[in-house]
Amino acid sequence: MDPIFTEEQLDRMSSRDMRSLLKIMTRHQQKQEETLQKQEARIQLLEEQKKELEFLNAMLSDRLTLAQRKRFGASSEKYAEGYTQLGLFNEAEQEADPNAPEPELEEVHPSPYKRKKRSGQKEEDLSSFETTEVIEYKLTGEDRYCPDCNTKYKVVTKETVKRLKFVPARFEVVEEVTCVYSCPKCGAMKRPEKAPSLLKGSIATPSLVAGIMNAKYVNGMPLARQEREFARYDLNLSTKTMANWIIQCADRYLQPLYELMKEELLHSGYLHGDETRIQVIDEPDQKGSTRNWMWVYLTDEYSGSPRMVLFQYERTRAGYHPVEFLGDQFGGYFTCDGYQAYHSLPERITVTGCMAHARRRFEEALTVLKKDFTNEQLKETTAYQAMARIGMLYKIEEMIRDKTPEERYEERQKQTKPLLEAFFEWLHSLEDSVDRSSLIGEAVLYALNQETYLKRYLEDGHLSIDNLAAERALKNFATGRRNWLFAKSIRGAQASATVYSITETAMLNGLKPYHYLTCVMEKMKDLGPFPKKEALLELLPWSGSLPADCYSKLKK
Repeated sequence: MDPIFTEEQLDRMSSRDMRSLLKIMTRHQQKQEETLQKQEARIQLLEEQKKELEFLNAMLSDRLTLAQRKRFGASSEKYAEGYTQLGLFNEAEQEADPNAPEPELEEVHPSPYKRKKRSGQKEEDLSSFETTEVIEYKLTGEDRYCPDCNTKYKVVTKETVKRLKFVPARFEVVEEVTCVYSCPKCGAMKRPEKAPSLLKGSIATPSLVAGIMNAKYVNGMPLARQEREFARYDLNLSTKTMANWIIQCADRYLQPLYELMKEELLHSGYLHGDETRIQVIDEPDQKGSTRNWMWVYLTDEYSGSPRMVLFQYERTRAGYHPVEFLGDQFGGYFTCDGYQAYHSLPERITVTGCMAHARRRFEEALTVLKKDFTNEQLKETTAYQAMARIGMLYKIEEMIRDKTPEERYEERQKQTKPLLEAFFEWLHSLEDSVDRSSLIGEAVLYALNQETYLKRYLEDGHLSIDNLAAERALKNFATGRRNWLFAKSIRGAQASATVYSITETAMLNGLKPYHYLTCVMEKMKDLGPFPKKEALLELLPWSGSLPADCYSKLKK
């Protein structure tokens, strides 16, 4: 390579020209170094993208198999007699541990000896269960006398061990006999006033309907499967009959509570929202591939409002649904994922983002690299570094979890804000170098697009860093949907939304869903068709006026 300048030209240059030349060469070198760094970053990102493509290609066959299974497998619980769920069949084998210790039972030993509990073991509390049988072990005959001195033994104490039995479901018939009276003199007739029935002309009782609702909406047991279970106990109760009971009781007895809960929900200053699909067969113009939607709105543990979850069935995923649901009453913070529909809410509603969704995208990008990267190599990737930075934000949230909203706000300003600002500055530096079609590129761009919303939890100590509370609220619904697959009618979907709202809210407030549903329907049928608001307020899950047996002693 020939030199740019000859020696003669260099000798004729002044010192000023030399300094100018040096500056030009320095700038040129810097540009070359910057270009080289960008190329190296590009190469690294291309390598990551290559691994992503290899991973995705390997997954295609599995996804194809799954799609074929979904298309040609059982699509209705009606035809699910011979269903196969390997996870259910091998659950016992997967979860069993022959070396696991048995739970300790309540035991009384002779004084002064008292066995110490082994560390790490929790004594099972059986105090809430009725003792129906007592087995007493006594000495009889010659065993009552000491073989050494022939003196009769004396009882000094009793050792008591409690064991837990399981009694399968049983049905009891309540027979109502009404005496009809007649006046011997004038023939006037009179009969005593009867307690109102749950459903006119039906054998249904609050406990029976509550049991059916609890099985379907809390435990995810489809009505068709319940029908088969009832048949094993010699009870002929059809799926159609049970569905009618659920719809009628949801409309008549649970919907008034739903409306009161919604009224209270909209008075809160802090809400979460999310949505998930549901298929409703009898929707007009419905196709097999058409998706309907179940929307969910809730308060979380930091909101300062009663804990509640409200489900709302809608035909579409359009953005006007949350606008209509929230109406003109709500004007606080609304935490959600990045779905654009939520960003069309009125200006009086401040939308906050979900850091968990941003983290999830980086995690997906990292997952595809784990197969071919060593741990040390993974630590150098953009996805890993992003996960580490987000992990620090969550560590702070864990530390301030039990603090007051005011304290949470102060700690976030001191600890979280600098880290969050540095995180997004780092993401902005990557914006031009990432491949937008790759998983890591999508993760970076998603986080940058949501930057404003992801930072908003710094504004108020009542806010959460993510929207996981809404996802947890949808967990039971998603689990149940895998079992019952779809809703038959619009009324059925709306009734499901009502029952899910009541049961999920009940569990958030430490109630036993079955006992709570039984209590509500028992009291509601006695209140008549037009109950007073004061009476309904006493039946809300957080009222504190409910019977003691509605509350669970175990905290989940």
